[in-house]
Order: sequence, then structure tokens, then C-alpha cells
Amino acid sequence: MKNIIIRCLVKSYCLLQTIFCLLVFFSCSESETFNGYSKKNNFYYKLFSIGDGKIKPDTSETLWIDAKCLTLKDSIFWDTKHEAFQRFFIKRNSFSFARQIFTWSEGDSVQYLIPSSTFFKEFFKLPVPFFSEKDSAVKFSVKIMRILNTDELAHISDSLTAVSLQQQNEEYAQINNYVTLNFKGSLQFGPDAFMQITRTTKGDSVKKGRKLCLLYKGFYLDGRLADFTPDNRPFEFTVGQEGQIIEGLRLALYRLKKGEKAKIILPSRLAFGSRGSSNGSIAPYTPLLYEVEISDVKK
Repeated sequence: MKNIIIRCLVKSYCLLQTIFCLLVFFSCSESETFNGYSKKNNFYYKLFSIGDGKIKPDTSETLWIDAKCLTLKDSIFWDTKHEAFQRFFIKRNSFSFARQIFTWSEGDSVQYLIPSSTFFKEFFKLPVPFFSEKDSAVKFSVKIMRILNTDELAHISDSLTAVSLQQQNEEYAQINNYVTLNFKGSLQFGPDAFMQITRTTKGDSVKKGRKLCLLYKGFYLDGRLADFTPDNRPFEFTVGQEGQIIEGLRLALYRLKKGEKAKIILPSRLAFGSRGSSNGSIAPYTPLLYEVEISDVKK
């Protein structure tokens, strides 16, 4: 009889514990605030500043926005100043959480918490990268700079495109002049992308999936140092893994072997692009010359 009573008490305790957990879960799910963020349409947000509140977008218009993407520790990994050259326009159906942004007015500034898997899948069309794997969400900060109708969007796009083309032409002229004067027997591995192998070996080739130890220095075409291996020690990474090195170096390294050295000149589209580096140290539309050494290739 005593054992039966004990078993009943245990079952009752387990049932109560389960009910308590469910109540906590549902109360958290329905909570209107979380760590300083408010809840609206199942999205947590924090309002930073308010515009005039008079101009709201309709579903046919386009938002010209200033945006930043941050980890939960407030490290910025993408922003419109550097990655989009302030040319970031969204429509209501651009991604699922864009609909939330369309509820605000021109001039409003707000930050959202977006689940990491959702954000990277819809915004970048990529899986969650290594630097955000441990974060449950991405902080997505936006400010609505302008609400544009079709004609206004076309006018602004044309103006920005004209400026971009002029800068690209100037950049390509710089590259071709530099190669003519300084590169002998160079290999062209892309439009306006050249390399010259300065030391050859018979070592292992660089292939996708292999571990690579790389030493590099990046220079402006006037010879000033712009970029270099962190801590001046070999940078180790897996070849082919997303986000490890800039695109131009990734393409060039496939043509090298263990122990080889090379000089590589890259147009901005294969380096830091029309936005420049994320820390602002390298300006938009800046071609770069890299000196690299493959110190090791691990199978």
C-alpha cells in the first residue's frame, strides 16, 4: 500500500512539473517584451528613433533603407554603407520580415531580432555562417531613409549607376597601367585580375577541402600597406569554405602549390567591392596588389 501511494505521488509530481513547463513556455511565447524588445506580429523589435510619422509606405512602393546586421554580441558583419554602397532597396515581398518594416514611417529607425536560420536563408540565400552558429538570432537594424514610387526609384538608381560606371572605368585603367609597367609574364585569371608566380615548387596543389596555411600582404597600387595576415602569422583555413578570404584570392590560390609565392592584382569586385572594407579602412572601388606565400597545404 505504501509503495502504491509513493508511485501516485511521483506521478502527480511529474504531471505538475509538465504542466508548469508548458505554462512557462506559452507565457514566454506570448510575452510582449523580451530583454528590452517589444513584440509585434510575432517579431521582437526595439524602436530607436521616430520620423515625422506622416508618410507610410503602401504595398507598391519601395523602401530605400540604411541597414546593419549584427551578431548578438553587437559585432557588425554587414551594412549598407560598405556592402551595398548605400544602394539598398527593398519591396514588401523581398523577404518574410520585410513586411514588418513596411509598417513603419519614413525616418523611423528600428532593430529586429530575426532567427538566424531564417535571416541567412532569406537575406543571403546561405546557411548560417561560422561566426553566427552559436547565436539564436541576428540583430537587424534598419532606418527608412526614403519611400520611393516607381519613377523616384528609377531616377535614383540611374544616378547611382552612372557614378559606379565612372569609378569602375577609372579603376580598370589603373590596373591595366600597373600590369603593363610591373608584371612580366603574368597570368590573367579573370577580367582585370592578374597574377605572377614569383617562386615555383613541386609541392601539393591547393584543392577544395584541404587545409591551407597562407601568408599575405595587401597593398594599394601606390605601394602603401592595406591588408595583412592577422598577427603576421600564417592564416589557416579550409579551401572552399565560405567567408574565409576575399573572392579574388580564393580564385588565384587554386593555381598555386605548397611553398609557392605570387603577386596578385585584383579589381575591387574581387576584393572589397563598391562598398570598401567593413571597417572603413579600404575605400570603395579600390584595386589591390597581394603578395602571398603558401606556407603549407594539409590533406
